[in-house]
Amino acid sequence: MSSWFSFWRVQTKFEECTGLFSVGCTDFMCAEDDSAGVTGKAGSFIRFFYPTERTAALDETKTCFWIPRQEYTSGLVNFMKFPAAWLLGGLFYWTVGSLRIPAVYNAPVYKPVGDTDRSLPCVVFSHGLGGNRLLYSTYCCELASQGCVVACVEHRDESASATYVLKEQEGDEEMTEEWMQYHSLQPSYNEFEFRNSQVHHRANECINARNILEKIHSGEFPRNLLKENSILQTAQAKDKRFRCGVVLDVWMLPLGEEIFNYELDQPLLFVNSQAFHRWKGNMDPLKKLINKKPDTRPIIAIRWTKHMNQCDIPSVLPPYILRWTSLGSKLDPSTAVSLNRQAVWAFISRHLGIGNPPLHEPILDGGEGTPEHIIIGSEMTPQTDDKKIDSVPSSL
Repeated sequence: MSSWFSFWRVQTKFEECTGLFSVGCTDFMCAEDDSAGVTGKAGSFIRFFYPTERTAALDETKTCFWIPRQEYTSGLVNFMKFPAAWLLGGLFYWTVGSLRIPAVYNAPVYKPVGDTDRSLPCVVFSHGLGGNRLLYSTYCCELASQGCVVACVEHRDESASATYVLKEQEGDEEMTEEWMQYHSLQPSYNEFEFRNSQVHHRANECINARNILEKIHSGEFPRNLLKENSILQTAQAKDKRFRCGVVLDVWMLPLGEEIFNYELDQPLLFVNSQAFHRWKGNMDPLKKLINKKPDTRPIIAIRWTKHMNQCDIPSVLPPYILRWTSLGSKLDPSTAVSLNRQAVWAFISRHLGIGNPPLHEPILDGGEGTPEHIIIGSEMTPQTDDKKIDSVPSSL
């Protein structure tokens, strides 16, 4: 009975975090502000995830909803090009609207005891096409549980499935919402030029997030248009520059040839789904980028996974919906999430010097103890594995 029921129902909660801390989160939106280092007419929209005391998460009714607005589910349905987006979006929201993430909204930020100079390491998270600040909560919560402040940016370059800006009206204290939907590629567009312009916009928004973190570190806090509590004033940003990077299923086309001309000295980890790993047209330029500095640019892939395994969706939807929408994969979502989170944290903790990371990490370096479903290196997987992943139609 329980197995039958679990097949039909949406998951009731996310994977538990593995770190020592409970997790808090809050939303932050600000307008363009030169003094805060926030450029661009649309300003910045960020969800902050951060460590909090264990006692703060005892009341589950205070945890945050995964999808707080129906506009987001309708945007996702529209991005996936399903028919009747307004109807399916409403149904989707009705299905997942009560799902909560393991983070307490506006919980107090953890304050290190004794060592006043100790700071919290910071991570800037940038979502992919059709994503938003909500769809990678499992990864952001996990990093926060390990002691990081995570700034998850919701991009305003029309690559998000849905987002909004707040507009101030002259003589009116209340602000109005202006929603922005995903801007799909049109037949008349040059795909590279269109996507490349979005990449530059998104990069600037990540820099904005870094600048905001620096302001918080200095004791200043830009005005929050959402009028939330400024609980992050007590957080301290440890890293003033991007010191390393993790890329989930990188799409090389929007980066163009210019990416090979940048002096990228920071270590980069590439984590592919198997579907991306066997995409030759994407892997060829990625190998070229990796081979420029192979010692600091490891690449791994997770066997029997698809692109959608890099976000929260497969973990919350029941199997029949995953099959109907072609969003599922051969590997179960829980294992895929666990391996992704393990690899991301192993790399970040190694290069930010957090804790005492081992010199040899099998999930990154291979050798004895390498997880069963991990592929080390950039080589294509055997044809037999391709057949297994295709047991569920590709979503790419």
